[in-house]
Amino acid sequence: MATIWDTYKTKVKNNVIGNSSKADGIEFFRHSLFANILIYLFPFGLVTLIPSAIVVYLIGIQALAISYAFFSLAISFITLYSRLSINVRKFLFLGLIYAVSCILIFHMGHHGAGLTYLFGVTVFSLLILPTYAGVITIFINIFICLLQAYFIYSGVADYPLRENFQVASWLSISASSILLSTVAVIFMPMLFSGLQDTIETQDQLKKNLLAHKDEIESSLNEKETLLAEIHHRVKNNLAVISGMLQLQSFKETDNEFQKKLMDSTLRIKSMANIHEQLYQSQSFSKMDFETGLKNLIHTIIETMSDGKSVQTEFDTQPVKLNINQAVPCSLIVNEVVTNSLKHAFTKHKEGCISVYLKQNESDLELRITDNGPGFKNGSQSKKSSSLGLELIHTLAHQLGADYEYRSRENENGAYFNIEFSVTK
Repeated sequence: MATIWDTYKTKVKNNVIGNSSKADGIEFFRHSLFANILIYLFPFGLVTLIPSAIVVYLIGIQALAISYAFFSLAISFITLYSRLSINVRKFLFLGLIYAVSCILIFHMGHHGAGLTYLFGVTVFSLLILPTYAGVITIFINIFICLLQAYFIYSGVADYPLRENFQVASWLSISASSILLSTVAVIFMPMLFSGLQDTIETQDQLKKNLLAHKDEIESSLNEKETLLAEIHHRVKNNLAVISGMLQLQSFKETDNEFQKKLMDSTLRIKSMANIHEQLYQSQSFSKMDFETGLKNLIHTIIETMSDGKSVQTEFDTQPVKLNINQAVPCSLIVNEVVTNSLKHAFTKHKEGCISVYLKQNESDLELRITDNGPGFKNGSQSKKSSSLGLELIHTLAHQLGADYEYRSRENENGAYFNIEFSVTK
């Protein structure tokens, strides 16, 4: 049943609305309104007209029964016949209402509701057609009322109300309907005019927004391209600096100074790695820290392994960090992993560095452990004069983080843990 109803509604809308769209403004509104009128008038009108035709036929009013049957066929034709143009369909609909009104006025007189239909035809014409149609209906209504007055005067129509002033009484009553129709013709076009202005204003605003949207998207794409180029150039410049430092370290004979140059090289590589990731990513404000962390640790191990076999174990989850947190956190990782490679595996050819990275709501926890001998004193002092430890302490403070750096409990190795809140 629902499928039949949906098919019926689609057919009526195709017949009435056709190719009209919202871009047509008030015309589309008029077509849609007319389509909805027909959709519900056709089935409910038939439900009313067919029993009425049977009743009036049985009580001997054959002419009215024939009229009801005609109306049923007419509304079916207007609603379902697909070859009618939209305006022809509308004028036929108004003509049908006029036919009902005239029959009620001329045949049933004061017992019918013909004047109501006269007012209704004016309202419908203003709803589904331009204003001129409503103005025309006023003159038609006046003509019908005057014609009925003539019929009353000549005795063709029976009008028992106010027997001494039949014509005057009819004209007085019908004038009220004409007055209401005139008021509708005056005020309803004002309403539609305001509605049309609103539609046109909204359409213009939409066009302006689309135009500005294109400009903004173009500007944004340009800025993203420039920002990507900046990150790429920063990465290249840092790579040049780290390369120069690395070359300088190779030429140094002082082993201690050579190590310091290599440490600086790794710190610069850590920052370059972040800029490279941001350049390759779709976002220039946040980076995939999990991927960056793995790349950074592998880079440090490749640079400093010195023939040792150092394995890595990762227990991580995807984490997004903005550049203000990614840089200091990466530098901290650089210092911790570098310390492990320098001190944890000096007497061993093999070792393992484990990394744990998890985010719980806004809190991030990063843990790095190794299986070396650990610290002689059990922990590293936060007041140590070592540049690496001073960097860890300073960068942790910059992140607003809590950290501990000590020997592992119940087993060999160093343990580093840092926790801080991720900012948006």
